[in-house]
Amino acid sequence: MDFAAYGHLLRDQRIRRVLGVGFIARFPNAATGIILTLHVAVTLGQGYGAAGLAVAAMTLGMAVGSPWRGRLVDRLGLRRALIPSVVSLGIVWTAVPFLDFPWLLIGAFLGGLFSLPVFSVVRQSIGVLTHGARRETAFALDSIITETIFMVGPALGAVVATGWSSAWGLAIVGWSAVAAGLYLMWFNPPTRTSQIGNFLARPGTEREYSAEEDLRRAVDGALHGAPAHLDLTASELHTGALPVAQPEANTTTTTGDAGPAKSPGPLARVRANFGWLSGTALAVLAVSLGSGMLMSGTEVAIVAELEQSGAAAQAGVVIAFWCGASAVGGILYGALGRRVSPLLLLSLFALGTLPMALVDGVWALAVVSIISGLFTAPTLAAASAMMSHVVAEDRRGEAMGYYGSAMTAGAAMGAPVAGAFIDGISPEAGYVFAALVALAMVGLAVLARTIVRRRRTRGERAG
Repeated sequence: MDFAAYGHLLRDQRIRRVLGVGFIARFPNAATGIILTLHVAVTLGQGYGAAGLAVAAMTLGMAVGSPWRGRLVDRLGLRRALIPSVVSLGIVWTAVPFLDFPWLLIGAFLGGLFSLPVFSVVRQSIGVLTHGARRETAFALDSIITETIFMVGPALGAVVATGWSSAWGLAIVGWSAVAAGLYLMWFNPPTRTSQIGNFLARPGTEREYSAEEDLRRAVDGALHGAPAHLDLTASELHTGALPVAQPEANTTTTTGDAGPAKSPGPLARVRANFGWLSGTALAVLAVSLGSGMLMSGTEVAIVAELEQSGAAAQAGVVIAFWCGASAVGGILYGALGRRVSPLLLLSLFALGTLPMALVDGVWALAVVSIISGLFTAPTLAAASAMMSHVVAEDRRGEAMGYYGSAMTAGAAMGAPVAGAFIDGISPEAGYVFAALVALAMVGLAVLARTIVRRRRTRGERAG
C-alpha cells in the first residue's frame, strides 16, 4: 500500500479545492433530514410517522431531481445548471416551517428536487482531474470526507433543532445551500476535460496517465482479481454506451414512393437518452441501490436493538465505531492503488454485516460493526470510480445523478422495510434483511451484465 499517494494527491491545488468545496456544500444536505424530522415530530407534534412521510417526500424529490440536475450540468454547464437551486432553496426552506402539513410535504419535495447536485459535480470533477491510481485514491478520499460529513452534520442539526429552533434550523439549511451554490458557481470546478484549461495552476510535476494508458489500466485493474461476471471490455470503457444498431443508408433518405423517413419511435428515443447505460453502468447502479439499503437498514437495526435493551442513548457509540471503520477502510482502499470490483466489495460489505445479528450489548456490537464498516467507503469509492470510467464525459453528470438517486432510493426503502422485519421478527432480523437485499442486488447486477452482454453479442453477429 502507498499511503504517500494521499500526500501526492493533496499537493495538487485543484484536488484540494474540489474536495474542499464538496465538504462545505454537502453540510446542508447532511443536516436537513434530522432537522425536518424533529420539526415535524416534536415542534409540530405530528409524530414520527408523519416525520417519516416528510423525509420521504424530500428523498423522493432528491431522487427525481438528481438525474435532471446532472443532465443540466452536462448540457448547460455548472453555473447555469445551479441557478434554479440558488433561486429556490432559500425561499423553500424558509417557508416550509410555516406551512400546514400537507403543504409542508410539497415544500419538502421541492426542497429535495432543487437540492444542490454536489455529489455528482464533485465526482465528475474528480473524474476529469485524475487518472489511473490517482483517481482511485481521490474517490476513496472523497468517500472518507462524505462519511465525516454524515457523522457530524446530523449531530449539528439535532443541536440546532433541539437547543434553539427547528424552524430557524430549516431556514439556515436553505440559506447555507444558497451560499454553497453561489460558491460553487464562483469556483466552477471542471466537469469536462475541455474545461480544465488553466483551472488553477498545478504546482507538482508528477506524471499523470494518458487517456489511453488510463483505459488500459482500467481494464487490467478491473479484471485482475475481479469476479468472472464483471467482464469489462475495452469498447464499453471507451464509450460507456449500449450498442445501437445504425440504420441503413437508404432508410434515412426520401425516395419517390417511400415518402419521408419516419421519425424515431418512443423506444428509440429512450434508447438514445439512455445510451450511456451499459451493462457495467447497470451493475454500478445496482451496487448503489444495494449499498443505500444496506446502510439505512443496518442503522435502523442498530437503534432498534439498543432500544430493546434500554441502551438507545448509546447508539451513537456503535454508529461512531461503524463510520470510523468506514473511514479507515477508505484510507486503506485509497492507498491500495488498484481497482477492485464494486460487486465483490458490496458482497463483503453485506457478509460483514451478518455477524452484527449474533452479538448483544453496546460494546460487542460496536466492535463487530467494524467488520461491516471497513467495506463501506471502499464500496462507494469503487462504484463511483467505475461509473466515471464506463460513462463518457458528456453524459457523466446524468449518470452520476442516477447513481446518487439509486443510493437515495435504497436508503429510503431500506429503513422502513428493515423496520417492518424488525417489528415482525426481531431487531436482529434487520441486519439479516439488509445483508440479503444487498446480496440480491449483486445477483441482479450479474444478471443485468450478462443480459446486456448477450444482447450485444447477438447484435454484433446480426451486423
